[in-house]
This record gives sequence, C-alpha cells and structure tokens, in this order.
Amino acid sequence: MQNTTTLNFYSFNCRWVDYLKVFKCKICQEGYLGDAPPTHCPFCGAHQQYMIEARDFELPEYTLTDVSRRNLEEALDLEVSNAEFYFCATDMADNVADATMFKRLGKIESEHASTIVKELKKHSPDISKDRDMCSNMNLDNLEESNQRETNAIRHYTRFLGEATEDRIKEIFTAIIEIEKDHLSLTDGRF
Repeated sequence: MQNTTTLNFYSFNCRWVDYLKVFKCKICQEGYLGDAPPTHCPFCGAHQQYMIEARDFELPEYTLTDVSRRNLEEALDLEVSNAEFYFCATDMADNVADATMFKRLGKIESEHASTIVKELKKHSPDISKDRDMCSNMNLDNLEESNQRETNAIRHYTRFLGEATEDRIKEIFTAIIEIEKDHLSLTDGRF
C-alpha cells in the first residue's frame, strides 16, 4: 500500500504522493509523470501495456524496408487528413461533448502523424486546424468519423501484415487498437 499524507494548505486538501514515477510511451515516445501508468497514453491513446517506466525505455535499431516506408508514408497521409477533419468537425459540433471528442481525436491523430515521422526520420507535416473539409452537420461528421476510423483500421491491418520490422509491427498493432477505441465512440450514433 502506498503511503500518502493529507495536508490542509490554505483551505485546500492536498494529497501528496511519496514519489512519482516517470513513464514513457513506447509508441509516441512522450513522457508521463504519475504514481502509476495511465490506462491510455494521454498523447497518442496507446493502451497501458505500452506505458513503461522511462528508465526501461529503449528503441530498437532496425532498417526500414521499402514496403514499410511506403506504408508509413500512406499512414502519415491518413493521419494528417483525419486530424484536419477532426479539427474542422470540432468547430461544427452542435454540443460540447462531441466538440470535445473531435478536438481530442484531432490531437491524437496529430500525435500519430508525429510518431510516424519519427520512424521515417522526416520533419513533422503542417496540420491545418482551419481546413474546410467536414460537414456543417454534426451527425454527418459522426458518420464520417466512423468511416475514417474503419478505413484506417483496414489500411493499418494490411500494413501490419506486410511489416517485417518488430518496431513497425508494434506501432501498427497499437494504432489499430487506438483506432478501434475511436470507432467505438461513434458506433450507433448516426
């Protein structure tokens, strides 16, 4: 059991944790501070099994095949397009819950793009938050979100099957899981 101390500091009750751990996501490589790993990476959405203590983090060295390079380039295009769609849908949402969901999805898809460019050793692409690429009807955007996530899952499943590098397999496996989580947000809503 973890030791905690409760203090009353200027009328605020504070819970002090005796120690924080530093975690790192194996997928997006972002850090997280906490007494336990989060259930999902707060940046890319990877499931908890990809959140490891930073001291144990090490990226494997590998050579990217031409097939995986091509698939990562295609995945990058999908992630950029999906991020731009979600940022547009944020502005068109007719309720705060969907606006919040679309904004978070846009940020997660942007992080996926960032993850992919790290593997491609490229500069991050410009992701516009002002592109007019969604409907002005929230219901239509929910349906398109579902279609986009389904399309991404289909493509990434194929890319996973074609990958020979363990690192690329890990990335596509994690992103497929994340996209399935996204798909669940819109199932049955349109």
